[in-house]
Order: sequence, then structure tokens, then C-alpha cells
Amino acid sequence: MTAVEIFVPGQAQPDDASLPDLDCKNNIDAMVYGFYQRMLEDPEMAPVFFDVAGIDLNAHLPLICQYWHKMLLGDRTYQRHMMEKHRALDDKIPLTGVHHERWLGHFMANLEGRFAGPNTDRAKRLAARVMDNLYRQLSMRR
Repeated sequence: MTAVEIFVPGQAQPDDASLPDLDCKNNIDAMVYGFYQRMLEDPEMAPVFFDVAGIDLNAHLPLICQYWHKMLLGDRTYQRHMMEKHRALDDKIPLTGVHHERWLGHFMANLEGRFAGPNTDRAKRLAARVMDNLYRQLSMRR
């Protein structure tokens, strides 16, 4: 149960043991696609992706899947430099703490009730660390 949920007697909470973990490419891909669905429905975040970054989802999503395959499974297919891409985006529109908080909030909410296990816990820690590092590095440029 998250901090914002209210306990309702008789209402069962999902059993985390029945949820899949982010322990294979298919589950990671489902997580990434679900996350981007949330992000692109967000009126604050969607313009950053489409209007500012001009991403092509058909090209972008497989790259993000590869990134998470690398981070969670050790797959070495992803060889890009994430900071370089985000610096270029930050040059177009400053990526603020609000952007980073919304990104992380959507990431965590996307996992909640959909995935559970050691790799899911690791993904949460990695996402928080990535957002913290990204925010600090981009803020130092200003």
C-alpha cells in the first residue's frame, strides 16, 4: 500500500508475489511501453517529448528498452550516452526539478501493482539515482 492509499476493510490488496518481475526482456519492454503511455498522456510531459525533443516513438522506444535491458539484465546492446541526449534537450528547454519529479512519479506509478520482485526494486533504485544524477548534472550547467 502506498502512502496515499487508504485501507478499506474487506478490500484485498494485490499480492505482490503474483506480479511479474522485471527479470526478462518481455517484462521490461511491457514496463517501458506502459511508462511511455503514462508520460505521453501527461499534458506537462508530452510536449517535451514531441514538441521539443521531436522523438519518433518507433525509434525511441526500442532504444529505451535496450537501456533497461542493460541496466537490469546486463545486456550490452545499448551503447549510447544518455547524458549527451539530455544535455541537448536541456539546451532547447531547461529540464527543471518539476520535469524530473514528474518523470520519476510516473515511473514509480507505472510499476505499482504491475511488477514486483528484486529487479523491480532495483529498477526503482536505479530510476531514482538516474533522475538525481541527471538533475544535478543539468543544474550545474546553468
